[in-house]
Amino acid sequence: MIQINNNIDINNLSNDKKKELTKLLEIKEIREAKADYCKYVEYVHRGYWKRAKHLEYICQTVQDFIEGKIDKQILCLSLPPQHGKSNTITETLPSYYLGRFPDKRVIAVSYGDDLASRFGKRNKEKIEEFGKKIFDIELSPTSKSITEFDIKGRKGSMLSRGIMAGITGQPADLIIVDDPIKNRQEAESETYRNKVWDEWMSSVITRLSAKGKVIVIQTRWHEDDLTGRILQHNKDDAMYINITCEAEEGDILGRKVGDALFPEIGKDNAWLKKFKKNYYTDEGSRTWLALFQGKPTSAEGNMLKREWWKKYVTLPKMGLKIISVDATFKDSKKSDFVAIQVWGKIGNDMFLIDRIKKRMDFVDTVKAIKTMNSKHSDINSIYIEDKANGSAIISTLRSSIPYIIPVTPKESKEARVSAISPQIEAGHVYLPSYDIAPWIEEFIDECCKFPKGVNDDEVDCMSQAINKLKNIYADLISDDENIDDDDYMSYDEQISEMCKCT
Repeated sequence: MIQINNNIDINNLSNDKKKELTKLLEIKEIREAKADYCKYVEYVHRGYWKRAKHLEYICQTVQDFIEGKIDKQILCLSLPPQHGKSNTITETLPSYYLGRFPDKRVIAVSYGDDLASRFGKRNKEKIEEFGKKIFDIELSPTSKSITEFDIKGRKGSMLSRGIMAGITGQPADLIIVDDPIKNRQEAESETYRNKVWDEWMSSVITRLSAKGKVIVIQTRWHEDDLTGRILQHNKDDAMYINITCEAEEGDILGRKVGDALFPEIGKDNAWLKKFKKNYYTDEGSRTWLALFQGKPTSAEGNMLKREWWKKYVTLPKMGLKIISVDATFKDSKKSDFVAIQVWGKIGNDMFLIDRIKKRMDFVDTVKAIKTMNSKHSDINSIYIEDKANGSAIISTLRSSIPYIIPVTPKESKEARVSAISPQIEAGHVYLPSYDIAPWIEEFIDECCKFPKGVNDDEVDCMSQAINKLKNIYADLISDDENIDDDDYMSYDEQISEMCKCT
């Protein structure tokens, strides 16, 4: 057997040795393709499939799932559009699965018959070209349809259908549901979402064999889409993986915050920056967060409006700075976020200067507050809600930070937000522009969907800060007899000079 290393010049080999080498390499490729799903995808696409970190991760996860190494019945995957999800899974996995398990049955489902037919066609072609070579399987001579075909001499088969077409017949061992919702119009229709869920319950999940598996692949449109409902009703049986277009903190692939997902095909960081900016302009942040970040949100609430916020590019010198903390921590990835915000005030106007939003335990929360306090050395006060987790933080930090002020809210969350909405609507609350703080759209989204949204940590933190700042300003006026209205008017002039506000 020929050993290949960097010191061998293949051109020096005889023709017979070259043929032997070629044959051995082909055998090696075939064996690896049979054992490793990622190598199978690469092999059958012959250069038309680009290896990428997220696709390798998906391939390994899917292989572990179908081999029973993941103890869940349902695998939900969320990926942005045009990032290889269907090509890697739905157009390829059934052919691999039937090769590995030729007596198993596969069903592929999508929003329409045409797309489902394409999935069937692509898998049938792969079995015709590579099935015998890699797995020693062939299609039945009677399998003429691209939407329904069988494995010759075995029990295995594949059926492809649109989700509304109805799925009948024998139980399936693997069901793949790829984009059951076509567009925003369908996603926003509660009636249509209910129809999809009804089909899932009556036609899809009922066709699953006792030890069968389901893979649901979606570009997310709505928090109440099929994936959302599965995670609500079948969360103990489901594993959810969300791979974002733009890397966020704690990225599942280990990317740096802000990194693009698919630089291998030219969708690098430069592309991402330009594409995201244009997409925000055309479609808005809500659609971006849903489709490309896998974070669908509720429709906006009626308390805080998107158009009320003012923006700044250059921050003026503040007359007063505070830190506001909303702390909820548990040893759980599903707990609420801790929100820490730095706010400043000049005249009647309040400015969001900095913020942290992250799931943290007690130790990390205390450390984050200290870090934020050190980063902004001219902080006047730190406001922390004096109950539950906040009380413990106050006790821990008070000896080292004397200007911590406990807060005991007396009104509901909605009442506290209602109390600050006039300041925001009147244009007295400024946020950093997207150019200097790309995270600001996530902040605005949470505020604008309150109280309908899933999370309200940043809203609570903000309302605490603004409620305190507006009252502090009133106190300053009454305590300083040398300041008159003309002096306060100069603050507005200073803001006009120092800020490029929108």
